[in-house]
Amino acid sequence: MADLRLLSLLASVAVVAGFQWTTPKGPQMFPCLTYLERNLRVDCEFPPTYKTPGPYCEYKQDSRLVGSTRPGAQPVPELKRRANVTLVHPTLCRLIYARMPGTSDEKAYTYTCRVIQGNVGLENSMALHPRDVPVCSALSLLYHSTARILFSVMLLPVVLGFLTA
Repeated sequence: MADLRLLSLLASVAVVAGFQWTTPKGPQMFPCLTYLERNLRVDCEFPPTYKTPGPYCEYKQDSRLVGSTRPGAQPVPELKRRANVTLVHPTLCRLIYARMPGTSDEKAYTYTCRVIQGNVGLENSMALHPRDVPVCSALSLLYHSTARILFSVMLLPVVLGFLTA
């Protein structure tokens, strides 16, 4: 019984510490609207592979290229003026897509993030409607790890119970 408790405790610590048993196959997308301007921001997080060339990021809106960090990419001109795609750090790309001044974009679009590392390209798509996208906030930093934090809080009484037994 003690071995089972120890194994359970070690597995719990591994999950709480951030070890992942499986990795996502494609990039993970996290959309929000900027606080003041209400521009669309889509973060695209992907696992590192350290393959060259890359990583490069491309964002599409309904299959039309909005912006890219890849040299020589040709975004659609009217979309390119409104978009800014940057590699924030080696495993995170960010799209900032500006609203048209004086209008309200009330149409849903499908946004696709494509990450190219070496000769491999992985992508993920998400349908977004402006009224359903949350506003970016300090709490959006926790958005990436909400499940881990919730699991930690729920696991705390169990771990403390094992330590006192």
